[in-house]
Amino acid sequence: MDELELLKKDWQRKEDNLPKLTYNEIYRMLWRKSSSIVKWMFYISLVELAFWISLCALPFFWNTIQQTFNEIYGRGDEIFFIAITVLSIVIILVFIYYLFKSYKAISTVDSVKKLMESILHTRRIVRYYVAYNLIMAVISTLHTFYSLFTHDEKTMQLLDTIKDNGSEIRFWFLSGLIVLVGIGFMIGFIWLFYRLVYGILLKRLHKNYEELKRLEL
Repeated sequence: MDELELLKKDWQRKEDNLPKLTYNEIYRMLWRKSSSIVKWMFYISLVELAFWISLCALPFFWNTIQQTFNEIYGRGDEIFFIAITVLSIVIILVFIYYLFKSYKAISTVDSVKKLMESILHTRRIVRYYVAYNLIMAVISTLHTFYSLFTHDEKTMQLLDTIKDNGSEIRFWFLSGLIVLVGIGFMIGFIWLFYRLVYGILLKRLHKNYEELKRLEL
């Protein structure tokens, strides 16, 4: 027991020598970290916007890709893809706008409560954006399979052959499984992409939020 008491006293002496952070110092540190995280999200969203614009514009400037696109989807589907492209770019622009607003809000807050509200607001914005991309992945995958069955010559020939052999039910059953696997793959890929890109930053932002909650207690 005597040795234990000596260890306690020694630890207390060491603890007294450690630097003590005030309430304001901890708040300023968390504020700077949160502002930096949202700023990085904003920069990443700009890179993502440039990437998607380049990717969507590529078929219209590269003849080989344009020809393949027409063979699979048909010329009439250009309207669909243009609409999807325009909508996606608009959504990204809206996402960038709200991220920028969140960054400005966090950069100018003057209380722990407002900082916590700005962090929660930013997390909701990113989650809505990821949810939108997951929904669009499902729609695009379904449309791709539909176009394969209605425009792609090889797929249509295969369908006719199966019908002639009396195996149409088996074909549609396997096709349904392939569609489900395709949707699952796209959702998994999109979710993993955004989990890696924004998930790490959101996790750090949430950690700052929890620290601020403890600071308010």
